[in-house]
Amino acid sequence: MKHGLILIAIFIAATALTSGEYSSAFMGKPTTTTHNPPTTTHNPNTTTHNPNTTTHQPPTTTHNPNTTTHNPNTTTHNPNTTTHNPNTTTQHPPITTHNPNTTTHNPNTTTHSPNATTHNPNSTTHQPPTTTALPAPTPPTNMTKGSYNVTDAKGNICILANLEIGIRVNNSEVNGTFIVQPSKTNPSGDCSDKTANITLRFDEGHFILKFKNDETKKKVYVELVEYDLKYAFKRGALRNYKGKNESLELFSAAPGHSYSCKAETVYMGDGVSLDLTNYRLQAFNIKNHEFGTPDLCKADKPDYRVPIAVGIILIILIVIVVIAYLISRKRRSNGYQSL
Repeated sequence: MKHGLILIAIFIAATALTSGEYSSAFMGKPTTTTHNPPTTTHNPNTTTHNPNTTTHQPPTTTHNPNTTTHNPNTTTHNPNTTTHNPNTTTQHPPITTHNPNTTTHNPNTTTHSPNATTHNPNSTTHQPPTTTALPAPTPPTNMTKGSYNVTDAKGNICILANLEIGIRVNNSEVNGTFIVQPSKTNPSGDCSDKTANITLRFDEGHFILKFKNDETKKKVYVELVEYDLKYAFKRGALRNYKGKNESLELFSAAPGHSYSCKAETVYMGDGVSLDLTNYRLQAFNIKNHEFGTPDLCKADKPDYRVPIAVGIILIILIVIVVIAYLISRKRRSNGYQSL
């Protein structure tokens, strides 16, 4: 009986041992629950805590006093089996590639060229009088005398001219006179032994006189007169007038003398006349830069015909009176007889 109890106890102990191993096999990994809390691959706490796998087999002492196989530390302490991959957590927090300024904030990429709209305020070329002003006659003015001269190659004056010039047009379309203004006129010319010419240039055209020294006739005269005028005698009626008169003997004077006249007109054809007033001309043989003795134009020469006619009439009247007196006296003497 006693041995039977012992055998039963040994059997129970053996079964207890075996059941303890199996139970420890099932119970020993209590919290193997791998806590992967934030699936966001933070493997911070992947620590597989196998903390106290200590399979406590307490008093399995089968009183085979020392047969008690104490596997005290069979407790497989895998204390640090906790694979701390603390930084295995590939914490790429800004894997959301925050290229904060990758959104290329070119704030002014909208090229604010404030004045790119090329404000040329006055580029709008305001030409208010684009309506080209129609040519019109110059304001009325009086004839003005101009003094002009021409020098030869030696620097000696070969032409002297003091005159007022008017170019008069009188035809079916125009009736007016263009007056040459000395202040806007430039003289030029040249001289030789036999000929000399003077050209007067102004904004509207020119006027030319050509002198000839005719030794055969012992005269100096103008053999050519020419004009060229571009002028509007009426508003909007700008026309060109030109003409030439040659083979003449105008303004004739003795060598060394000047030609002088108060007023004279030279007809140029096509209704155009040159009005020369208060003028004096001389070419060749000019001494001390002064005019020689004046040879007057016909209009300025004194006319003695009237005084002569008046004188003749007076003489005839006197003769008639004397004859009448003598006749009457003779009759009286015939009426008395001597005693």
